[in-house]
Formats: sequence, structure tokens, C-alpha cells
Amino acid sequence: MSHHGDIALRDLIDGFLFSLRAEGKSNATIEYYTYLLNPLLIYVTERGWPNNLQSLDTVRLREFLTWVGTRVYELKVANNGGKITRKAKPTTAWPYYRALRRFLNWAVEEGYLESSPLAPIHFKPPPAPHIESYTIDELQRLLAVCDLDIRTGARFTGIRNKAMLLLFIDSGLRRAEMAKLKLSDLDLENRRVRVHGKGNKMGIAPFSAKTAKAIWSWLIERKSRTKTDSLWVTEEGNTFSTEGLVSWFTRLKQRAGVTGPGGVHRLRHTAALQYLRGAKDSFLLQLFLRHESLEMSRRYTQGLKAEEAIIAHHRGASPVEGLGLG
Repeated sequence: MSHHGDIALRDLIDGFLFSLRAEGKSNATIEYYTYLLNPLLIYVTERGWPNNLQSLDTVRLREFLTWVGTRVYELKVANNGGKITRKAKPTTAWPYYRALRRFLNWAVEEGYLESSPLAPIHFKPPPAPHIESYTIDELQRLLAVCDLDIRTGARFTGIRNKAMLLLFIDSGLRRAEMAKLKLSDLDLENRRVRVHGKGNKMGIAPFSAKTAKAIWSWLIERKSRTKTDSLWVTEEGNTFSTEGLVSWFTRLKQRAGVTGPGGVHRLRHTAALQYLRGAKDSFLLQLFLRHESLEMSRRYTQGLKAEEAIIAHHRGASPVEGLGLG
């Protein structure tokens, strides 16, 4: 341990975040590391450990990572302060481990630590999840709820929800990207939106004529409700937050009777797989999804090829038909 052991953890974490900001990291990145490192401060206080570098030994860090992987936590899901509780999964600890590793490596580089107490802890990254999309039936049921609202007096929410849903499916936007959209980002004539992506990177997302028509209807509907520049607003005229989109889609799924797993991000998977079926090119998919590397795009490609191969070969190798059953 270096002679900086008496520096408060809060001050050290603030220094780390300031360093990220000085490197030009986006606000989203700063918020991400803040979110992942704040529980460490809470846990140190609750356990009565010294609130400084001396508390960060290997045994205590292992205990902390076990806690974040098993705890029950609250998640804000709506603009009105609504919350739900969720139990952590074993894989939950992985992003906390990565954040700690980066923070402690920074502390070593800056001379606050002689070595990282996290080094003896070897964490395996969770396996890449199987990429699944919503089915056509599920998407049609979601859109049917929107159309029902339009016909039965909930016109504002029905038109908005339909436009949001179609844009999610058509453009493959991330949740945060959708929430950040402004009127000034929309180019309805050329059917595209300017996207504020990860790491302050800008991009363009195209959409179809059908989606353009739905967005046009929404622009007419929203005029009387808000003066904000945000493209998506609530019935009260407030901007949709990223967390609010979670609540929005959860309610829409419930009303549509879509009971399977997956949330808003699965719409991005749906867009990606459908785009890949048409384009049949992983590089074009990379551009469409605005990925920095081909790695993620290849995962979609491999998943789709496996799915299509199984379906194609099953036609000639069906166990039921082979056994003469039915």
C-alpha cells in the first residue's frame, strides 16, 4: 500500500471520473462508471470499513463482488418516480468487476496504489447471450394495441406509441438514442434521423415510408401538448427518459399479451436480424447498427445462419416424419 492510503474513496473515485472526463469520455460513460462505483461506497459504509484505500484489499473486494451478484435492488422505471425491485443474477457482477478493474488500474498508474488488490481475483466474462428477436405475431400484437388506442379515444398515446415502435423496429436505435432524439434530428423528407450514439458519436439511421407516415401523424398530434424540442413526450408534455422507455415498453407488452422475455433492446435485435435477412452482409449490418467493430455484427450473422440451417435441414430430417408418426 502506498502512502496515499488515507485518501477518501469518494475523493479518489471523483478523481477517476474527472480523469475520464479529461480524456473526452462521453457523459453517458461518466454516468456508467458512477453508477457502477457508487455501490462500493455504500457497501464500505454499511460494513463499517475504513472509507479510504485501506479498505480495498482482495478479500473485501471479493466480498463486495459477491454482494452485487446476489443483492436485491431497486430500479427506476418511470418519470413519476416509480420503481421496481429486481434480484441480481450471477452475471450482474461482471460490469462491476470491469469498472473496479479500470478504477484500480488508474489508481496504480497515478501512484495511489502500488498494485491492484483486484489482480488476484479472476473473473470470467459471462457467455454471450443468444440473440433473439420478437416474432411477427408479437410485433403485430404490439401494433394492434396502438391501433386500438387510436380508435378508442387514446389517440395521443396510440399515435405516439405506433411511431416509436415502428422507428425502433425500422432503425435499430438503442434505448438511449431514441430518448435523446430532438425535432432537429428528424429529416422526414429524406426519411432519416441523426443519432447521438455511444461515446458522443454521431450517426444516421434511415427509416421506411410507412414509419415516416407514422412519425408525421405524431408530429401533428404532439404540437398542442408541448413546446420542448424532444421528439418523444409523455401525455403531460414531458421528455421521455431512458428509464421511462423501459416502463413504456413493459406496459405495452403487458397490454398486447406478449409474455416472453426481452425488453426494448430486443427490438434492436429484431431490427438487426430482419435487416440481415434482407442485406445478407455483415459489414452493411455493422453500418446499420453503428457498431465500431464487426464482432457484434458477426454474432448476428452466425446466429441467423445457424437458425436458417436448422430449419432448412429439418425439412429433410424431421424426426416425426422419419419415424412415420402422426
